[in-house]
Amino acid sequence: MSGFSHLFTPFSIGNVTVKNRIVFLPHFNALSSEDGMPTERDALYFAERAKGGAGLIIMYGIACTLSGKMSQKFIHGWDPQIVPGLSQYAELVHQHGSKIFGQINHGGHTTLQNPPQLLFAPTQMPEPSSPFNTKEMEIEDIQEVIEGFAKTALHFKMAGFDGVEIKVAHDGLLRSFVSEFFNRRTDQYGGSFENRLRFPLEVIQAIRDAVGDDYPLGIRLCLDEYTSWGYGLDFGLKLAKAFEETGQVTYINTDAGTFSSFYMEIPPAAVPKGFAVHMSASLKDTIKLPVIAFGRINDPVQAEKILADGQADLIGMARPLIADPELPNKAMRGDADDVRACIHCNDGCIFQVMQEKAIRCIHNPAAGREKTLGIGTLMPAAVKKRVVVIGGGVAGLKVSEIAALRGHQVTLIEKSGQLGGQVLLASKLPYRDQLLEVPSHLIKRVNRLGVEVLYNTEATEASVRSLQPDAVVIATGSYSGKLNIPGIDQDNVYNVYDVLQGKAAIGDRVLLIDRGGHYKGAGMAELLASQGKHVHIVTPLLFVGENLEPSNRALLYQRISKLDIEMTPHVEAVSIHGRDAVIQHVYSGKEQRLSGYDTFIYVTYNHSNEALYHALKGKCKEVYRVGDSAAPRMIEQAVWDGEEIGRKL
Repeated sequence: MSGFSHLFTPFSIGNVTVKNRIVFLPHFNALSSEDGMPTERDALYFAERAKGGAGLIIMYGIACTLSGKMSQKFIHGWDPQIVPGLSQYAELVHQHGSKIFGQINHGGHTTLQNPPQLLFAPTQMPEPSSPFNTKEMEIEDIQEVIEGFAKTALHFKMAGFDGVEIKVAHDGLLRSFVSEFFNRRTDQYGGSFENRLRFPLEVIQAIRDAVGDDYPLGIRLCLDEYTSWGYGLDFGLKLAKAFEETGQVTYINTDAGTFSSFYMEIPPAAVPKGFAVHMSASLKDTIKLPVIAFGRINDPVQAEKILADGQADLIGMARPLIADPELPNKAMRGDADDVRACIHCNDGCIFQVMQEKAIRCIHNPAAGREKTLGIGTLMPAAVKKRVVVIGGGVAGLKVSEIAALRGHQVTLIEKSGQLGGQVLLASKLPYRDQLLEVPSHLIKRVNRLGVEVLYNTEATEASVRSLQPDAVVIATGSYSGKLNIPGIDQDNVYNVYDVLQGKAAIGDRVLLIDRGGHYKGAGMAELLASQGKHVHIVTPLLFVGENLEPSNRALLYQRISKLDIEMTPHVEAVSIHGRDAVIQHVYSGKEQRLSGYDTFIYVTYNHSNEALYHALKGKCKEVYRVGDSAAPRMIEQAVWDGEEIGRKL
C-alpha cells in the first residue's frame, strides 16, 4: 500500500462500510437473459471485480417497469422472481469482502432497441439524437413507474444487496423530467424547478417507504449534459443540493453527458484523462454527502491524488476494471506496474453492448467470459513443452504470455528489433497513442515470465526446426493488399503502411482511397490534414469512418470538420493517371475525373503472411497460427487467438 494512504482506506456510505475507495461503476453489459431474469454469467462478471479487490460494486440499472427496458437484456426489477437470482450476485460479491449496490432505472426516451416498442417522456418529443418519438406520460404512467422503483429497491434489499442507486443520469426518464429542455409539461410535474423535481423526489420517497430510512440510497447524477440545448454544471450542482436537502439521499455518484453527447458519458481516448474531476471537486464544495468521482480515471496514482486533494470521497471506475479486474489488488500489493491499463478505445466494451451483444474487452479476453477465462481458471500444463512463437505482435505476445504462465518453455522470435507489430504503426495516428498500452503490458508480462526473446532474427523453416520445438505458433502478421487498378504502380502512389513507416514523399494535395472505413483511412486523413495538406478522401462506403465505434467517430468528425478535408462517399477509384484519378459511383456507375493531386494513398484489406506456416505444417509436432497470420483482423481478435491457443498448448 506504499503511496496509497487514501485509496485503500475504509469509507462509510451511510451504515455500510466499504473496505477501500474503489467503486466499480454501473454499466450495461448485456450478460443477462432476454426473459428479464438474472444469469450466472452476469453474477460472475460482478464477482470477478470483487475478487480483484474493488470495495464497492454497483450493478447496472435494471428496469423498474416493462416500459423502462432499454434493451431486451435488462433485468425485470419489478418482478419478485428475480430475488433468488440476484441473491447469487450478492453472495458472490460478499465472499470477497466487497459490498454491492443495485442501480434502478427507467429508460424513458433513451433506448438501445431499434425500433423500440414504446418510449416514455415528460413531453412528446424524441431525444435529439434519436429518430424515435415518445409518448407523453399520463399521471397513471408516472404512478406505475414510481411503484416500480419502490418494488425494485425492495427486491434488491431482499436479495441481500447493501444499497440501491437511482439514475438521474446520462440516460433515463428521471433526468428528462428535471430537464427544462425535455420537460415542457404544464401540470404538477412540469414548469417550475420544484415541479420538474417532483417525480424523482416522489421516487425517492417511495423507495424510502419500501426499504426504510437506514438503507443506503444514492443518485447517479448527470452534472453536465454537454449539449448546446441542455444544462451545465451550475444546474447539475443545484440538482445535487436539492437532493441532499431531502435528507433521504446517502451519496451522489457523478456523471455527465447524454445520448446526444454519448462521447462524454463514455469518453474515448480523445477525451483527456480525469476530464470530469473538476465536477466532483465542485460538488464536494457544494454538498456534504459522499461523492463518487468518474471520468477516465484508470490509474491508481491518479485516483490517490484525487482523494488526497479532497476532490472526491470515492473513485469510480468502469472500463479500467473491465480491462483488469485485479487493478485494486495489484496496486494494493505494490504491483501497479502490472495493471492491464484500459486504453478507452470503446471497441470491445461499449461498441458491443450498444448492439446488445455481450460485453468484451480488446485486451482482456476474460471480460464477459469469467467462468471459463477469469481469475484462477488458467491451469498449469500437464505436459511442459518447448514452444516457439514466431512474431512479436500482440497475438504472438499474448500466446507467449499464456503459454509461459502454464509452465511451458517459450522462445519468441521477432524479425525486427522491437516488439508490438502493427500496433506500433497504428499508434502513430492522431489520438491512437494509447494503443501502445496493449503491447506494452504484454511485453512486461513476457519479460517477467522469462520468455526468451530473439530480436532481429528472421525465422525460416530450417532455423525453427533446428530448435526442436514441441509446438510452433505462427504469429507473422499481415501486409497491405494492392489495389488492382491502372496506375497503382506510379511513384506517387503509396499504401497506408508506406506513409506510417516514413517511406512516402507526401505532396500538398492528397487523394486518399479508403476501402476499410476504419482508422487507417480516417486517421490518416486527419494526420495529413493537420500537417496543412489538402486531403480528399474517397470511399465506396456510406460515409468516411463507417466502421468506427460511434463515440470515436463523433469526436473524429468534430475535429476533421475544422481541417481541409473533402469527403466523397459511394465511389470507387478505378484508375490513376499522373496527377489525376477516375472515380466511379458504386450505385449509378457514373464516372468522374479528379485532377491535380500530388500524392495518392490507398487503404485496402490485408493479406496474411502465411508462407512459414505452410512450410512447417506437418513437419513439427504441433503447428498453430494466430492473429493476422490466420486472417487479418482487429486487436481484440488477435489477443483472443493468443489466449485460446495459449490455453490449448
